[in-house]
Amino acid sequence: MVKKADTEKEIKKEKKEVKKTPEAEQIKADEILNVNTTDVKEELTNYMKLVIDKEVNKAVEKSTKKLIRHKNIIIIRRDIFIVILLIICLLLGYGLLSKSDINVDISNKHSKSSKTVEKEEQAQEPTINEEEDKKENLKEKYKYLTDDIFINEESPYLKDFYDGNLSSELKLYLAMNNINSDKIVNEDGTLYVDEADLKDVYEKLFTGDYEGKSFKYGNLNFKYLSKGLFWADGKYEKVLSNIVKNIIDVKEEENELEITTVEGLVKDNKLYNIVSNKEVKNYKDGELDKYEDSLTKMVYNFEKSDDIYRLTKLSSI
Repeated sequence: MVKKADTEKEIKKEKKEVKKTPEAEQIKADEILNVNTTDVKEELTNYMKLVIDKEVNKAVEKSTKKLIRHKNIIIIRRDIFIVILLIICLLLGYGLLSKSDINVDISNKHSKSSKTVEKEEQAQEPTINEEEDKKENLKEKYKYLTDDIFINEESPYLKDFYDGNLSSELKLYLAMNNINSDKIVNEDGTLYVDEADLKDVYEKLFTGDYEGKSFKYGNLNFKYLSKGLFWADGKYEKVLSNIVKNIIDVKEEENELEITTVEGLVKDNKLYNIVSNKEVKNYKDGELDKYEDSLTKMVYNFEKSDDIYRLTKLSSI
């Protein structure tokens, strides 16, 4: 028993001695060193990658922002510079043109006589008679309207006309003055006028509703037939008038027109007041305006529809 116990003690002692030998200690240290170095390398490598990536990204982002900011500043500066250049060019160009105009104007004025310059300055000013010129143009423009409304001094409707009484008979008489002669048919001494033809002229001259009636025209008595005809026995002759008129005023407003005339009767080269038949003066063409206070003044009121002026009212003043 003693021997076996001694043997086990010796074995344990040998194991301890083996473990404590330098070779064993070196192996163990190498193993520990090898294991720790690999882990450390991997950890250091991963950590360095993260650090480097982060720093690189920061640096790139920072550089990008600086580059964009710098680029924007350059663009803004360039645009401002271009605008300033344009403004300077415009100002210089305007200054040169103004100077050129002034120089040309001065040289032209110096090259002209004082009378010529005065005439040019007067011509540039608005004419004092501008309103009169406008009125004269209106007179000429609308003269045809009063020319179409004329009456013979021997007409049975003369008083109605100058009293402003536009009866149906008077309107038919005035329409007959404007009808084409080829619309009047003569059959064995009897004259026929189609109502449609006379009505067409009537409705172009006057506002209001048409009314067919018998009426007198010169030496003819036109009878109205319900069949749509006017007829008269006799010979047709176009009625002429010795009544002369001048337009003295025209007022135009939207679709309304007012024309004022001075009118007189000419007999044996003498001028008479139509209503009073009183002699005024020896007549000379175009001199009615001089005697308007002694002659008859008429106001013709027209209304425009379908681009045609039609008589609505007639009055004396």
